[in-house]
Amino acid sequence: MPPGEVSLTLHTLPLFKGLPEKQLRLLEQSAVIRNYRAGEMILDERKEAGGMYVLLAGRAKLFKLSKDGREQILYFFGPGEPFCLCTMFDRRRAPANASAVEPCRVLVLSGKIFDEMAQREPRILFNVLLVVSRRLKEAMELVESLSFREIPGRVAMYLTHAEHGGPKVATVKLPMTHRELAKLVGATPEALSRAFRRMAEDGLVQVKGRSVKILDRERLEALAEGE
Repeated sequence: MPPGEVSLTLHTLPLFKGLPEKQLRLLEQSAVIRNYRAGEMILDERKEAGGMYVLLAGRAKLFKLSKDGREQILYFFGPGEPFCLCTMFDRRRAPANASAVEPCRVLVLSGKIFDEMAQREPRILFNVLLVVSRRLKEAMELVESLSFREIPGRVAMYLTHAEHGGPKVATVKLPMTHRELAKLVGATPEALSRAFRRMAEDGLVQVKGRSVKILDRERLEALAEGE
């Protein structure tokens, strides 16, 4: 682990913004760094989480499994993203599974220490609420997309919510494979390929591997809205 990596992470994450230096040092002393191989489980919903997690490097996914083994991806995490926040003050099992999409380095913070700190510094609760509120909004959008949109509309919604380089013509760099994106939008890989092909034929996007160039943002946004 590079010197000062934990300290740098705690000082730069919005989650810990405004906390006194003394509390940050206390968190740093209780922190543990764990490394995971691609495909390795980080969280198992059948087990207690045991703390809060922050992804330092790599990419990870949060997902649920059906009884027959089908996977529904809920969220993709990138460096700097905290997760498993809902078990910080309630020592129950993790609400979902998490696994490494690629080799990951994860910071694990003690739930007990975090709990004690929150009682002294209410600011941390406000910061947690901001993160949880954003995740809830994204979860509601996912449910809406899966329930009321056809597959092209789901893909369009994902693309229009992704970071882009300009208001008219932009290129979205997918942080996952097409197979993983299919699971996120509730489709088979074949159905996703058909949707991309149809969108390309309609002049909405141009797809090259994980690079998706948006050719007509206005029509893509209309498709995302179900028009």
